[in-house]
Amino acid sequence: MKIRTLVATLSAGVALLVAASCGSDDEATPDVNGSGPIPMTVVNQVPIPSPCMGPSLTFFEGTTPVDIPSGGQKTVQVSNLFGAYQIGFQVNGWYWRTCTSPGNCPNPKGCQNPDNAGQVAIEIASDCSSAKLVSFTSFTCDDMVPNAIDAVSVKLQSANPCTVVVEPTSSVLTPTDQCCSCSSCSGSQIPAGQVPHCQ
Repeated sequence: MKIRTLVATLSAGVALLVAASCGSDDEATPDVNGSGPIPMTVVNQVPIPSPCMGPSLTFFEGTTPVDIPSGGQKTVQVSNLFGAYQIGFQVNGWYWRTCTSPGNCPNPKGCQNPDNAGQVAIEIASDCSSAKLVSFTSFTCDDMVPNAIDAVSVKLQSANPCTVVVEPTSSVLTPTDQCCSCSSCSGSQIPAGQVPHCQ
């Protein structure tokens, strides 16, 4: 399966929420003065839906993707933008839009369908004393695209070094049959009301 590194439904929000600068992994403590990015280690406990392959999470340092495989961990640089330390990410795999009944999925804006799940960021305190998920649906294609905030949760594991754990929730997104994509789903793999669309 091809893992898209930058989803159109996520890119606008990412551009607004993260700065296109990368720091050094050598930074050991959070930047309490707010003068630069905070290095944050992400522990990824989100599986990629079988039989999809590849990393299950992709974070965006500005427009630079950082892939993290399920069961792995990696440090990303979280920039301060609009007064908050946030970094956008997506949950990889192919997922259908939220509408599944006939006539309920017009896809008027031509959004990718199926798609990776985006619309979400991790926000941390400047001293990494807290971490939470934030949604930025107003920047995405529309409100029916796969939303990662429905599929994952985040918890702070450590403030120093700044470490968060991303886990799956019990509320799962609707994955495609056999991990088919917008260009390969056909016949009974397409639920009623869904229309595949590649951007």
